[in-house]
Amino acid sequence: MRSSFFSAIGVLSLASALICSASSSWETDWNKALEKAGKSGQPVLVDFTGSDWCPGCIYLRKNIFDTDAFAKYAADHQFVLLELDFPKTAGKMPPEQLKFHEDLMRRYGVSSFPTVLLMEGNGAPYAKIMSATRTPEEYLKKLEAAGETRKKLKEAVAAALPLKGKEKLEQLVKALNVLPEDLQPFQKELIAEISVLDPEDKYGFAGKSEKAATMEKQRLMWEQFCRKYSGKFSAADMLAARKEALNMLENKDMLPPIRLEIAKYISDGYAQERNFPKVLEYLKIARDADPESQAAKKLEPWIENMRKFVNQEK
Repeated sequence: MRSSFFSAIGVLSLASALICSASSSWETDWNKALEKAGKSGQPVLVDFTGSDWCPGCIYLRKNIFDTDAFAKYAADHQFVLLELDFPKTAGKMPPEQLKFHEDLMRRYGVSSFPTVLLMEGNGAPYAKIMSATRTPEEYLKKLEAAGETRKKLKEAVAAALPLKGKEKLEQLVKALNVLPEDLQPFQKELIAEISVLDPEDKYGFAGKSEKAATMEKQRLMWEQFCRKYSGKFSAADMLAARKEALNMLENKDMLPPIRLEIAKYISDGYAQERNFPKVLEYLKIARDADPESQAAKKLEPWIENMRKFVNQEK
């Protein structure tokens, strides 16, 4: 009897260890992952990663996602885990799959790696986590905060169901405002309902949806420009690229994040020519294009250093 008892304990301990040490299972097919989540109501964790070149991505995978702590959390919260990879190793991914990933990156406005989106099966994100953390525990706190956002959104939407007219409109707006502003346009079902109740777009959500569509088009245009001049370093090519970029910068309809990228590109071109006053000029234009963004704030040290350098040269 004693032997049977301890044998059973040993089996249970081994099973527990196997469960805890099992790495999380990641899907790599967008459609399959969202279809599964749509049927089950599970949340989707989407990892935009450069698995063979991005140091932050490699760190996030090795030190966060491949840990027992994350595997347990993902299982407990029933995440559908989806990896969207952007490898640079030739032949690692079929070109058509990479292009599809790039389309998704553009659609969701992902501009840096690693970026993680938490979303529903309908493709509507409710949280974004950029970069890794030092420890799994710190990352799990971010996931907990994302989960709270999801819970508040669902509760606010549920509270709107029995309401009508102005009361319903205000409750739906309250629900959308639970989310960060950059994620609101993806709530297409909610925005469609709000638009019916708010035909004059008093709350501006229809306009935000149009802006998101414009952003996607402009990102595609900018990516095509970058591909066109990638690897071309002759003086003639650089001048042609600058002329085209300057023309794009004059377009008053260009949205701030794209305007920032264009001005930064022009600044980099002048840096290669060691024309430092022009470098400083276009760094400032880039910063002022979207001053409240993280990208603009990252330019501040560059601007300050370049300002000192230009003053020393005078």
